[in-house]
Amino acid sequence: MATFYARYEKALRTTASATVVDGRLQGAMPVLLADLDDELDTRSASVAFELLGPGDIERLGVAAISRRFPTPGANDAEETKLALVEFHALDLPWRYTPQTPSGAVLRPWIVLVVGRRGPDEITVRPDGKVTLGPLTQASHPLGQSGLWAHVHEVGTGTIARLVSPVDLASGTEYVACLVPAFDRAGGDAWHGAGQVTVDCYDRWSFATGPQGDFADLAARLHKADLATIEAAGGRPFGRAEVRYRRRLPANPEEHVLQAAGALRLPPGPGPAPVDASPPAEVTSEVTALQERILTPDGRPVLSSPRYPEPFVDPDTPPPPDGWMSQLSGDPRVRGAAGIGAWAGIEWQDRISDAAAAKAGDLAIARDRIGHLALGLEASRSLWRRRVPSAPVGAGPDEERAAGLARLAVLSPCLGRLPTDTHEPVLDRVTGHTPWLNRAVLSSAARRALRPGPARLALAEPGAGRPSAVLEAANTCPPDPDDPTVIGWPDAADEEVQRALEDAVWAAAGDDTDLAEQVLARFAGGRRPSAAEVAAALAALVPGRDGRPDPEVVQQFLETGEFPTVDTDVLHSLPNSIAERAPAAPCRTIDLGGLALAVSGAVDPTVDRPIVVDRVLATLPGFTHIGPVEIEPELDLPLWSFVSERSPDWMLPGAGDLPEHAVVGLSTNPGFVQALLAGANHQTTSELRWRNVPLVSRWSPLRKFWQRAGGEMDIAPIRSWPAAAALGTAPLADEGRGEEAVVAFRTPLFRRYPATVVYLFPDAGGWDPPAAGMAMLPPQRIDPTFVGTIGEDITFFGFPVPPTSLRDHWVVLEEPPAGYRFYHRDAVPPPWPGLPEEHSAAFAYNRFALPVRVLIGPLL
Repeated sequence: MATFYARYEKALRTTASATVVDGRLQGAMPVLLADLDDELDTRSASVAFELLGPGDIERLGVAAISRRFPTPGANDAEETKLALVEFHALDLPWRYTPQTPSGAVLRPWIVLVVGRRGPDEITVRPDGKVTLGPLTQASHPLGQSGLWAHVHEVGTGTIARLVSPVDLASGTEYVACLVPAFDRAGGDAWHGAGQVTVDCYDRWSFATGPQGDFADLAARLHKADLATIEAAGGRPFGRAEVRYRRRLPANPEEHVLQAAGALRLPPGPGPAPVDASPPAEVTSEVTALQERILTPDGRPVLSSPRYPEPFVDPDTPPPPDGWMSQLSGDPRVRGAAGIGAWAGIEWQDRISDAAAAKAGDLAIARDRIGHLALGLEASRSLWRRRVPSAPVGAGPDEERAAGLARLAVLSPCLGRLPTDTHEPVLDRVTGHTPWLNRAVLSSAARRALRPGPARLALAEPGAGRPSAVLEAANTCPPDPDDPTVIGWPDAADEEVQRALEDAVWAAAGDDTDLAEQVLARFAGGRRPSAAEVAAALAALVPGRDGRPDPEVVQQFLETGEFPTVDTDVLHSLPNSIAERAPAAPCRTIDLGGLALAVSGAVDPTVDRPIVVDRVLATLPGFTHIGPVEIEPELDLPLWSFVSERSPDWMLPGAGDLPEHAVVGLSTNPGFVQALLAGANHQTTSELRWRNVPLVSRWSPLRKFWQRAGGEMDIAPIRSWPAAAALGTAPLADEGRGEEAVVAFRTPLFRRYPATVVYLFPDAGGWDPPAAGMAMLPPQRIDPTFVGTIGEDITFFGFPVPPTSLRDHWVVLEEPPAGYRFYHRDAVPPPWPGLPEEHSAAFAYNRFALPVRVLIGPLL
């Protein structure tokens, strides 16, 4: 429970005396002076001061006020509550009061006055001041203003507050003004003798609503007496009569069928009259009205709508008890479907706009898919004409040869074909053998190997075929002799041989080909002379550009001699040694497997080429490249149409429900499914007429209730089992069946639209839970949809069976609106130990606690 205090004063104010000069409190404060260099040298003195008074205040800061109640501009304020204003600063209501406390009472220096506009109450002046008339002064006696200010301590903080004592009247416009309670001299701002003009620090206007508040309206709610309603209205509540007159030649026969609307009374222990099947003669006659009729000259005659036709195979015979037979032969079901068709006609523009919004990117998708289809057809034509293939009945060798020929044709694209590691296929397959390199797999190689030019005229037959070249490139050569071995046959000279090899490699630098060519001059087991070695090293001496002279090297390679050879060059070699990299291992690849993988990746003649998935990945919702059609899910719940245009079919007899009555109901899936079938029958025709490309047998309207999670009420009609009857789980979305609904006829929800409504299980005996008990999920069941019928009937749907209303409370909680106070004593007992004239007791006794109402059981 909240705690209230009479006032809040700062320390300086508590030391002031009762002396007032020009509306300011006077006081004296002892001051002690100390010498900083000598702590023992101190002197004391009394310093007089005065506090600011009401006459010193011109206005309040914009952030001084934290809350106003009623809300400025409100037009339905509760007439049972007091107007109030709250402040951020806890001492503000008493900060400038030119008085000291009298016991526990300290009057605030400002008060909140509330009254009607007029000379007798409140007149707002052009200069910002207000004139208070005698009636307003009388309703705000300043001698009692100490009761109107208090400090409120709650769990989240502390609030300073002023309330107005005025008892508001219903349906009245008021103006609230924050004005000083004292004049500049420190006397009362008014005495009730005549009009008084005072400063106005803040003001706002509001209007009260009808008489009563949430607690008053909620206390009037009661369970509906259905027997009394039926006796007063002369008809069963929740049921309608459908009269069907057969057109017999002699004596027209009339059948009365019982029907329910979108909401119905929960089924009782026995069979409900609304669930009875119509007579067989009625069914056969209604079904015959839908048969196709032709005039003698062959022109069709307009007959009754065939509601199942757009969603089923025309050759499928309807089972006798299935939904198709019901939509064709039961007048009540066809009436519900007719309401749906009516909604499709009335809302055709709204439905078309919603479908157009769903199909907003359809032109882009159609263009992209059209380009893809054109490209695929062109690629397939080129593939069949240009890409080699094995003849029918070919053997393994012919299949392999055809595969290699395809690989040769497709090899230029290997650089753009990714692998599973995102590297190009070309990088994965080249370099395994000395000749299987990027050049062999390039378009340049294809041009070089074309038959006809002179370069291939003398080649062996078949040697120029690309497949043969690939086979040859995918072979490993025999291991050659090491061209770098210098000819010393004696093993004792191995150290000399290695030294010379190292010298040549060091001189050649990073040019390994050059080093191998030079060392090849010494191969064959012949012992070179020192002059030859010096000549070789001299040829490798770098020039100004840091590299050996090509002409000198070429002369050495051709003759092995130089005009001037200086053996001292051996001593000028660098000390570093260049190491020759080991040859890469040679590994052939499976060309046949590579050919199959590459051709399979780019073959446009397969059922679903990979490019199709890549393009469709950019178009969510499209799964093929056929004609571009959509399956729009239109978010247009049809309950609002039925409630507005045909409210008797939302709940038959709803107008007979008395004021403040509460009734437990159930959804009627059969009615909803029939209505949506008729709505989709009409809507699909309308959308196709407007050139919206719908998928065949699609049902774009699948919502009746406005569910919080956006769930549908029916499954796509094309998926309804033929043998399933209307109202059964296979026709509902996610198998949803009947759900509990609670309907209220009360103005409470119009005045308090944020009222919280939920179900809570009864613990047994229907004893109400404790007042402070927290009602939380999962025991608490919140509604999934809400709706209205007319102005005063509001219903709430819950995701539980209707039988749950037998053992659950229906709970209503007042919407949070901040802290409020009644103009009379509230339910809590008086504050213990404090008199009524204490402002904390005044606030406690009028504090408005949140209201929680429990109703049950409804069944």
